[in-house]
Amino acid sequence: MTKVFSTLLVLFYSSFCYCQITNTSKVKRRTFDTYEELRKKQEKYSVEKLTYLDSTFNFQVEIPNWLNLKETGTVYAFGGTLPAVDGIENAILIKVFDKPKFPTFSDFKKFVIEDLAFGQSPKWSVSHKFMGKKELGRYNNIGDSYKVYLMRGNLMYHCEYILLETKSAYLWIDYTSTQETFDKNFAKFEEFMSGFKVTDF
Repeated sequence: MTKVFSTLLVLFYSSFCYCQITNTSKVKRRTFDTYEELRKKQEKYSVEKLTYLDSTFNFQVEIPNWLNLKETGTVYAFGGTLPAVDGIENAILIKVFDKPKFPTFSDFKKFVIEDLAFGQSPKWSVSHKFMGKKELGRYNNIGDSYKVYLMRGNLMYHCEYILLETKSAYLWIDYTSTQETFDKNFAKFEEFMSGFKVTDF
């Protein structure tokens, strides 16, 4: 009886160990002080993909290797610049707003874009002048999107804004470019957005 039990135990243990083999990628964590250092470590350790995960404001985004990450000095903004086109670097920035600052998502949209008057400065910047907008509807079920035109000094900016709500914040995703580079870089903005998702931590 002991031999039978021992044999069954060995078979069970072997089967259990075999079933525990998985084909998942390994997660390795390392620290860094600047985005430049992060990119160097990414190259050194042959990391194919980086993901920015914000558990406080409930979103994440895969970081394309072409995005030149910029230090913003605040947890309320994340982003970087795109590779230069005709000597001009466009930018993508995710701006975060605490929910208590706005009674509703509708109030947040009014602050960012919906209550702006032609030729006037928005509440969020005295250096810009609002020159018009076009509502584009929902962007891939992520948020409400707009094509926005702003003047700063003598330069006209063409922007795409995506406004959305997570369970803990309002987000303003801002793709800013010049008229000449908007279409040339729009595919990169779409690539960035394809790696974006709202989370539920």
